Amino acid sequence: MMKLTIEAVCQKGPKRDNNEDMVSLGGILLRDADMSFPVEIDESSQFYLLVADGMGGHEHGERASQGLLEYLDECFKENRFHTDTIEDDLRFQVKTFSDRLNEEAREEGQVRPMGCTLTGMVWSNGKALLINAGDSRTYRLRDGILRRITQDDSARGITGDPNESPYLLNCIGGGANGDLMVVDFTERLHDGDLLLICSDGLTDMLDDEAIEKILSTSERPASDLYAEACRNGGYDNISIILAKIS
Repeated sequence: MMKLTIEAVCQKGPKRDNNEDMVSLGGILLRDADMSFPVEIDESSQFYLLVADGMGGHEHGERASQGLLEYLDECFKENRFHTDTIEDDLRFQVKTFSDRLNEEAREEGQVRPMGCTLTGMVWSNGKALLINAGDSRTYRLRDGILRRITQDDSARGITGDPNESPYLLNCIGGGANGDLMVVDFTERLHDGDLLLICSDGLTDMLDDEAIEKILSTSERPASDLYAEACRNGGYDNISIILAKIS
């Protein structure tokens, strides 16, 4: 039996007019809200912690992020993920939704087609699966040391200018293929680990050292991470999920 103590924040931040992020806490969808609760996971459980970030500068980012998380929740409820093939099933269903978004964007004549990122952890029948597409991130804090366990699907332009904003190489919708990274992380999670799942609204405002310090010292780390990101500019929507494992 594994117990997760969850703290989550999904807010638009001080500079944006609307929130294109969305968080799923085992099917509980969060936007412009905070939540905390414990949950127990056994060998037969299915549970998931996911962050989807609607792509800035594209059309209907909030529709893409919400639609993706609603679709995945539907897949879990309808048992479309099977024990022996869950990794491939996850890739297939995310690709299916990505193709759907791209088709809707073409039908609506969207110049910059709607899309979103996806990152997080899925627990299913004794497995813990790390998933990622885009530049939202998942981290693990162990013994006070923070490690990023996803890689950004992004790159900078051909000029090599370090001040140039990176662009996404992969995402869900957005005219991309919707390729989902799935890694079996079952043996890499230990008692006492803390998972951080977040959108780039956090990591663009705080470097890993600052995040590590808050996670290691704060009594309400999700709220404090959000507040510090806002103090540092808060130029984007900010989504944070923390899950302490015991």
